[in-house]
Amino acid sequence: MGQLEVIFRIGLAHPVMVMAPLEEPIEITFHETGNAVQIDPPQSGPPVAQGPFGEFAQLLIHVKRECEDERGRDQTFTNCRQLRIPTDAARAFWLLFETIREYEYRGGSPGGLSTLGGYPVAPAEEIQDNPLVRTCSFEWLYNGAEIYRGPLTGIPTITITGECWKEAKRRLADRETVPPYISFALDAAYFSGGDPLRGIIMACAVWETALRHYLANVASHRDPAYLVASRGGNIPQLSEFAKAAKGGPLFYESAGMGGDEFYERQQESIRRLSEWRNKLLHEGRTAIPLGTAEDAVLAVLNAIDWLFGYPSYRR
Repeated sequence: MGQLEVIFRIGLAHPVMVMAPLEEPIEITFHETGNAVQIDPPQSGPPVAQGPFGEFAQLLIHVKRECEDERGRDQTFTNCRQLRIPTDAARAFWLLFETIREYEYRGGSPGGLSTLGGYPVAPAEEIQDNPLVRTCSFEWLYNGAEIYRGPLTGIPTITITGECWKEAKRRLADRETVPPYISFALDAAYFSGGDPLRGIIMACAVWETALRHYLANVASHRDPAYLVASRGGNIPQLSEFAKAAKGGPLFYESAGMGGDEFYERQQESIRRLSEWRNKLLHEGRTAIPLGTAEDAVLAVLNAIDWLFGYPSYRR
């Protein structure tokens, strides 16, 4: 057994002004994983100028643990993830800023210096995915000797293809805007990778909004009773009304088409959406399988397509 230490160098997305010397690091131990996290205090002084990749200030996070020599010398990021190191770094990072935000919002800082309430303090599965993080690199040390160092983030890039440019030109010329429930679903897709719990809650709200909109604005043209139905009930009840209006259950047109399991998984995600949301809301933070949030958001987008007849998001 030896001592493993992984140091994350975080380039923050916002400047940090330390109003007094901070001498003690913050330490959090996660007993379920065996990882101990230490967050060094940022240096006092004026705000740091923006760096070449858009970062404004640096924060160091140390994750330490005991492990066998084979794992301690394996610097691959796969091994790092299996040891839950970037996950626990992310948890500690979020807990720090969430605690500061709550304390400041209550007026805990003297002189009315509360500022963190206006920044996106959100949990993320791994430290490099947090919206407060602009750049992130890590150093792998085992028994005090550095084995590896490398980046975890690069320069964010927006890509624009010729096809999407032409489509945007056509839609905007025709005043064809993205419906709100699609826009909210795309927001849920953004959060599903870095903040899956929020992604699940948002996907559930999107599906409910889409169901109500469909019943009120599409199905009601055939039967005014659907307008009344759109104003009450929960998601299972709204889904039953949509089923009646569409003439069959979710994605029923795909049944028997080549034994495709894709829509079966999509149906299961939609069925469990309320269950996942309720567990999060009523039982606190609940671990969900990796990829669940992404699957749920894609299922909701495809279910919306099925309702309204839009092009499929299947991929």
